[in-house]
Amino acid sequence: MSESILGVIPATFPRRIGFERLGLYVTSRRIIIAHESRKGLGALALTPLLGRYSGSTDESAKDLGKRAGSSKAQAKSPENVLAAHKDNFALSFEELVSVELREKSGETNITILTREDKFQFTLDMGLTEAVGLLSPLLGTKLVT
Repeated sequence: MSESILGVIPATFPRRIGFERLGLYVTSRRIIIAHESRKGLGALALTPLLGRYSGSTDESAKDLGKRAGSSKAQAKSPENVLAAHKDNFALSFEELVSVELREKSGETNITILTREDKFQFTLDMGLTEAVGLLSPLLGTKLVT
């Protein structure tokens, strides 16, 4: 059976200044963490003045979210997603110890624990939608 992208979970990761927008590409075998864009202090400072034109988190996430279920996102191959940025990487389902999804103060957070690393992201997707995508693939490794 060939590997295919089943969906994309838009996420953000805080930096010292600004944040990085990521896509968690869920395939039939793994989760690919793909770098989408980086927003710095300038974009954050201009948000009140310029709104979506400054590259605010909300609009960036919505753009990725629109692509998440699109045939365009699903038409990409996992290999192309990995090759698109030097820092993209994959976590096979076998490597995962647990994936925890929590909703707090209107935000959905994900913690991915492997045998060697821990990754934490804020999702730009609702808890129910994320659970729906991950639950059939992860089974008891998914904690909510």
